[in-house]
Amino acid sequence: MASEKIALATLFTGIGAAEFAAHEVFAEYDMAFACEIDKFARQSYLVNHAIDEKHFHRDIKELDAKAYASKVDILIGGSPCQDFSLAGLRAGIDGTRGELIYEFIRIVDECHPKVFIYENVKGFLSINHGKSYQRFLEALRNLGYHCYADVVNTKDYGIPQNRERIYIVGFLNSELYHAFEFAPKELLKLNLGDMLDREVDEKYLISAELKRYLLDERSPYRGCFRLKTGQDIANTINIKEGQRRENNYIRVIGKLDIKGKEQIKRVYDTTGLAPTIHTAQGGNQESKILNDGFKIRKLTPRECLRLQGFPESFKIVCSDTQTYKQAGNAMSVNVVAMILRQIQKIKEGVSDSLFAKAAV
Repeated sequence: MASEKIALATLFTGIGAAEFAAHEVFAEYDMAFACEIDKFARQSYLVNHAIDEKHFHRDIKELDAKAYASKVDILIGGSPCQDFSLAGLRAGIDGTRGELIYEFIRIVDECHPKVFIYENVKGFLSINHGKSYQRFLEALRNLGYHCYADVVNTKDYGIPQNRERIYIVGFLNSELYHAFEFAPKELLKLNLGDMLDREVDEKYLISAELKRYLLDERSPYRGCFRLKTGQDIANTINIKEGQRRENNYIRVIGKLDIKGKEQIKRVYDTTGLAPTIHTAQGGNQESKILNDGFKIRKLTPRECLRLQGFPESFKIVCSDTQTYKQAGNAMSVNVVAMILRQIQKIKEGVSDSLFAKAAV
């Protein structure tokens, strides 16, 4: 790890996924600035990250980034994705949130970071038959950046969440650009069950009425509602503003209050894979399953954060509603960390200094 201290800046900062990723990768980094308008996300950010509040801006439209010219090594941000989501109105760049993509371009132009990382939903690629995406890339290239782009799935880098996002990494240094690539996909060693708490508050159990609705053939699920099992990969943690659509319902799988090793206390879901069959010889060692009369619960805010790669040390200070929203809006920490490691790798392999040959 190089001793060089990185100057980091973030836009649409949220609760600081990029900051947590940078903490994993770099021995040291300083925050040049951050920008987040949501008051609850700001509250969560301030209790989890250290920043001089005069550099913690609220409204990107009022941020004059010329004050940070030549002071930012890596800029990370992803403009709000609602207008680019397949589930949205497909308004694209002309949408009220989509227009914020121009603010990202403006900030890049004003502070001219040596490297930027931009994230958005996969649907961005197909807006206006791909023209919006191409216009965005062209604008960044006109600012002098060499852009590497690809779709990355969170599940391919260690966290069992099926979340596809487009990541664009821009370099002023062409040599670094040609040396850069995303890391090879990893064999997933975890599943949803590994991310869950065994015991949760009863408030996360769904009501009998909602359970009947989900299983009813007349519901939007048409009787095909499928619960997540411990062996599954989580659906995208997807929190819409104004309403939370929770699509990661799971069966309540707990443990018995009996003596013995942890393994014999476990209760397994009949819809998942069977545990290893062993030569049980009494003493409650037989495998136990949950069958009739099951209960269903939703993921907790902590579990959603975990599925986004946030550490257990993350301090939750907002309501469940706001924390769900914050987790859903965040980048996946593990993916950003992968990209930063790849930048660090080529930085050490190509040049003594990451930005020695940066051309404006």
